Amino acid sequence: MAKAKVRNIPVSRLRWVDRPKEREKLPASHFLLPGKRKFPYKNKDGSVNCRLVKAAISRAAQHGYKKVEAEARRLHQRHCQNEA
Repeated sequence: MAKAKVRNIPVSRLRWVDRPKEREKLPASHFLLPGKRKFPYKNKDGSVNCRLVKAAISRAAQHGYKKVEAEARRLHQRHCQNEA
């Protein structure tokens, strides 16, 4: 499987992350919990954002989403190991 494109846009610039109507416009595949549109890890263009992946690891662990945390860790290992 090919490695996905990675673009690390600062989370503070991703206004759609905090706007439910904007989240609904994105494909479910941009989220680690797609049914609820929670834990986004991709930018609008579909590229992986390592900052969002790290946030997903942290938030999933805080709130007890063990499967989401494990998937986010796998994504981080695969796409973000060499990212600053």
